[in-house]
Amino acid sequence: MDRRSVASCILVLILVLYSGLSCAQKMMTLDECINYAWVNNFAILNENLDVGIRKADYRQALNNLLPDLGFQSSLSQNFGRSIDPTTNSYINVQYFNSGFGLSTSLDLFAGFMKINSAEMQKLNYQAEQNRLQQLRNEVGFTVINSYFDVLLKTGLAAIALENCRLSNDQLRSTIKFVEVGRKPGTDLLETEANVAADSSLLVQSNNLLEEAVLSLKSTMNFPVSDSLAIDTIVPSILSGTMDTLSMNKLYLAASEVLPDLELYRNKMKAAKKAVKVSKGGFSPSLGLYGNWSSSYTETDKDTYNRITPFSDQLLNNSYEYLSLNLTIPLFSRFSKYTSLNKSKLQYHQAKNQYDETNYKLKMTAEKSLTDWRAAMAEYKSSLRQLDKSYSAYIAAEKKLDKGLINIIEFDIQKNKWVTAKAELLRTGLQVMIRELYLRFLMTGSLLSGK
Repeated sequence: MDRRSVASCILVLILVLYSGLSCAQKMMTLDECINYAWVNNFAILNENLDVGIRKADYRQALNNLLPDLGFQSSLSQNFGRSIDPTTNSYINVQYFNSGFGLSTSLDLFAGFMKINSAEMQKLNYQAEQNRLQQLRNEVGFTVINSYFDVLLKTGLAAIALENCRLSNDQLRSTIKFVEVGRKPGTDLLETEANVAADSSLLVQSNNLLEEAVLSLKSTMNFPVSDSLAIDTIVPSILSGTMDTLSMNKLYLAASEVLPDLELYRNKMKAAKKAVKVSKGGFSPSLGLYGNWSSSYTETDKDTYNRITPFSDQLLNNSYEYLSLNLTIPLFSRFSKYTSLNKSKLQYHQAKNQYDETNYKLKMTAEKSLTDWRAAMAEYKSSLRQLDKSYSAYIAAEKKLDKGLINIIEFDIQKNKWVTAKAELLRTGLQVMIRELYLRFLMTGSLLSGK
């Protein structure tokens, strides 16, 4: 049976006698529910902030390659005995002086630590983006499972409602037969007990449906007080047959489109860059330093005892230097060795995580195919069972009308038919979920429109 036949059978069960459940409400499709969760889910919102933090770290690592520049200024009012900045002799007068300076430095070489740090932060940023996509997929599948759980509970409630209607029809028919003496009073008591049991089952089904809707709201971060109605029409997501799909083909497709391997590949590369950063700590470093400074003081006077103008003092008192500084690390209490060993161990950890993820992805591809085949087999079996149980129910109904069986025997056949409908609904929805997951592994998309 093809995909469209599966969907048609499921929708018939869901919509029978339950089409008015969400009337006057806008029904959200599966894609709309997933998109809503991606925008409003708290875990995704927090992960977006983590991506922003990693991006800021990467930008700062690039900025660290630039030279720094600083401006210094000092203002002071001197009282009593002090050294004259102009003559460098002691004076005992009150005066004002100020100093100004610009300084800059540039690392010319430090074992390529800053370059490797920038590349490491870039990889960390990309890994965080991969993690965001991975989290979006996880939340998306939680929404899908909750959405299909609502579909299941909606279908079961529809089946329970239909069962109640049949029981009430049977009750009215039994009352008439008892009144004319065609059936004993015990049949009426048994039928009334069945109506009560079916009514109780309907209440339980509606309660389970409400719980399923609340679970979906929680995943989506949907307003609790607002009503949520979902579209029971799930569009076809696959065309053709998947019988020829192999585990290796599925794995290769998943490894290309999913963020899982890329996430741990970037983490592994970042850990490798961290090793290079640690090695750079053993290298000599060379820095370029420059400075300009000047000062102004009220004690700087000309031959007429007038204070030298500010612009003249700024020029006359200026001081500049340019220097190269070479630093060779000799001993740092083995802290650099410890850092290098830790970074190597962290690299091996990252590599193990990558290998583990690669293995799990292969297992996922194999298991998803196995699960789909099992779900399809269960669905086909439940479809045959539904056909047989329905035929048995119709035959039992005719025998009951002719008085060939009692009400208990009829109820046994009716309950088998109800159970078969519920099983068909469950297995059919399982086929949909399994096929959706296979499509996700092949395309990397959870949305039907992509």
